[in-house]
Amino acid sequence: MGGLGLTHGGFYAHFDNKGELVAAAARKIFKEAITQIEAAAAAAPKGRELTAIISDYLSAGHRDTTQGCLLPSLAGEMVRQPQTVRKALTQAFDEYANNISKYMPGPSDEERRSQARLLFSGMAGTMMVARAVSDRQLSDAMLAQGREFYISIFQPRNRRAQE
Repeated sequence: MGGLGLTHGGFYAHFDNKGELVAAAARKIFKEAITQIEAAAAAAPKGRELTAIISDYLSAGHRDTTQGCLLPSLAGEMVRQPQTVRKALTQAFDEYANNISKYMPGPSDEERRSQARLLFSGMAGTMMVARAVSDRQLSDAMLAQGREFYISIFQPRNRRAQE
C-alpha cells in the first residue's frame, strides 16, 4: 500500500467490509484465468484449443509464477468465508466454466459446462499439490501426468484418433 501512496485505511475505504474485498479478489482471480485460457486457446491450432488450455495450466511455468491461478492456494480458505464471498466465488467459477465449456466435448451446453467444472477442479487440485511438494521432480511428474490424464479424458475422441 505504501508503494502506491495509500494507507491501509484508504484501501479498506473502497470496500464495505473484508468479505467484499475477498469477493472482489475472487472475481479478479477468475477474470484473469479466463484471459489466460482464451490466450492459450487463441494460440492453438484449430481443434487443439483444449489441449493447449490444459497444457498451459498444468505447466511448470504456471506453477512457478507469482501471477498464476490463485484458486489452488485459496480454495481451502473459502469454506471459512461468509456466504456472500462464497457466492461471488461460485458465480465467478461458473463464468469460468461457461468460457471453457466451448472447448469441451459433449452433446449439450450443460454437459460441456459440467465437464468444464470437473476439468478445472481437477487441474486446480493437481496444481495445488504440485506447488506444495518440495521435490521438484515429483512436482514436474505430477504436472506431466495431469496433462496426459486430462487431455486423454477430455480431448474429443475423433480428434485423438486423428493424432
